[in-house]
Amino acid sequence: MKATIKEVAKEAGVSISTVSRVLNGRDRVSRHTINRVREVIDKLQFQPDFVARTMIMKKTSTIGLVVPQLSNEYWAFMSEVIQDQLWTHGYTTLICSTDNEPEKDSAYLKMCLERRMDGVIYCSSPHYSTETNIQIDLLKAAGVPVVSLDPNILGVSCVVGDHLQGTLTAVEHLIRCGYTRIAYIGGPAVSIEREFGYRKALMMHGFQVDEGLIRLVKGQSFGDGYEGLRSLHSSGISFDALFCGNDLLAFGAIKAMEEAGIRVPDDVAVVGYDDIFSARLFKPALTTVRQPIQDIGQELVNLLLLTLETEPERRTVRKIVIPTELIIRESSGIRLRQV
Repeated sequence: MKATIKEVAKEAGVSISTVSRVLNGRDRVSRHTINRVREVIDKLQFQPDFVARTMIMKKTSTIGLVVPQLSNEYWAFMSEVIQDQLWTHGYTTLICSTDNEPEKDSAYLKMCLERRMDGVIYCSSPHYSTETNIQIDLLKAAGVPVVSLDPNILGVSCVVGDHLQGTLTAVEHLIRCGYTRIAYIGGPAVSIEREFGYRKALMMHGFQVDEGLIRLVKGQSFGDGYEGLRSLHSSGISFDALFCGNDLLAFGAIKAMEEAGIRVPDDVAVVGYDDIFSARLFKPALTTVRQPIQDIGQELVNLLLLTLETEPERRTVRKIVIPTELIIRESSGIRLRQV
């Protein structure tokens, strides 16, 4: 039968409140008493009631992390960075993968409130549902800090990559290489700023945006990129370069081109976004926009900790923008053309 805190106190010859102070690391307990209580805890194999401790301390030392898809290397690495950073500050992490499903999105946020998470790092889809907005508002109303990768959530501090500038740099690289028919595969699951950047870069350099060269897919996976390229190829519209909203979309598109007999970069140059580890191993090695995942994850944790340390009535909304960098490799045909 599970031992109770009352039994520990009786065995140790102290009050229940003294046992509680020892468990919670509070002051005003002598070293002798601490050692005696801990001996009894070990002897009786006492396990503190997590729910009871939470109610007393009003703290769970747990942070909820909501991400779209752990099968995506980018989000797996981001989750690892955030978890490691929180661990060094004494927090455990409950990682929730939504698989880009809106109902899971709102359900996980609701769970974070019900389980009294100390804070939430929200990294899910940029096109969240009305119910998700409601859950985020409920978390804020309960005083639970929320930070995000999305700059468009009202009243929530965020850390974002400079997606617009990153995309401008990527598309301008293709233009400088001499490509004139640049297609785009993206969609709602990646930042809308990447599509805006694609359009803006073309217009800035005097190109008309051809809507026939744009494929907006539902997700952000290898399969989405594959299907997006198949649709583009079957349309018969000619293109000599392709910019993709993330690296997995680029990988899928390259696979579809390989099956169609289109050579990369000889026939079509390809640029991705994120610079996940696989980008340098892929054949051909992928030219891509590097998002510094380590820096972004660290900044998200720092921002959350700062919010936790600030009284709710004094909290302000902050936005931190992280620079990106174009990493040029084989897939953009840099060796085939003079820049």
